[in-house]
Amino acid sequence: MSSYDATPDEIITPSQFKESMKLVRLQIAIPISVLVAMGANIVCALAIKPGLSGINALFPTLLSPNATMVGIYWALLYLLQVGFCLVLLLVRKDVTKETLINGVGLRFAISNWLQATWAVFFTLQFFWGAEIVLLLNVLLLLSIHITLLYYPVTLKRPIDAVFIHAPMTMFLAILFQLDWLHNGFVALGWFIKEETAREKYTWQAVGAVAAVNIIAAVWAGIKRLYLLTAASIYLLFTLLFSSPRSNPTLPTTALPKPTPLLVTLIICLVLHPIALVAGVAWQRTREREGRIRLEEEVERAERDEIEAEREARVRRG
Repeated sequence: MSSYDATPDEIITPSQFKESMKLVRLQIAIPISVLVAMGANIVCALAIKPGLSGINALFPTLLSPNATMVGIYWALLYLLQVGFCLVLLLVRKDVTKETLINGVGLRFAISNWLQATWAVFFTLQFFWGAEIVLLLNVLLLLSIHITLLYYPVTLKRPIDAVFIHAPMTMFLAILFQLDWLHNGFVALGWFIKEETAREKYTWQAVGAVAAVNIIAAVWAGIKRLYLLTAASIYLLFTLLFSSPRSNPTLPTTALPKPTPLLVTLIICLVLHPIALVAGVAWQRTREREGRIRLEEEVERAERDEIEAEREARVRRG
């Protein structure tokens, strides 16, 4: 029996039928899009020369990440997306269905198709087209992220947290905090194939890294988004441990990071956990103040009631 079938004695209302059809569309569209995105990235990374990593090596920038660490990140992300598809196909809980239909929706399928398109454009070295696709995908994933705020992570539904919230957060984090910046540097021709170029684009890199990480840290702190904080820290390490080479074939040509960029990365690494801790502390303070005000209001109501009873006895006497 599928997740939208009714029992023989059950009557399906028009609204339930409409929701069931929405779920069916997701069960078809999203798994196909995940397969397409995974296939496109694997082919563009392994079957074509130069592939994705090869092009990154040919066009090094100050925001080129560590290829191995990024590969691990994408592997985990696609593993979670496969888990998302299984949850989608086997879903039974109404709350999870609502999260999938209204919190995520077909936008996730479109996002995966855009990711596949980016892989093709980047491999063909159509960098401006790839940049436009990335920016569109960031906006799309941001809309998913905002709607998922209405279906917050909870320990009561760990499956939702791991296979719905985690992949959406990781997907948005890498595109917003890394991919569109690096791709943009490549599209603008801000390569570091020589020492002078490395110094020339230092402050552009500092500004870009600082801007996206301040936005992400403040947002994660305000909304207390542990997953976003963890993803942001990992992505900063992919930049911190990268060493782009001016000549891809010579390990000795690896260029050290400019000091301002290195300092910015370290500051951002510290900023993310501090912002999250501050957000959690602020929320607990507000809850404590709310409890205190509630207790005061209860005490005041009790005093008023006692006073009213005393006045009533006085009038009767």
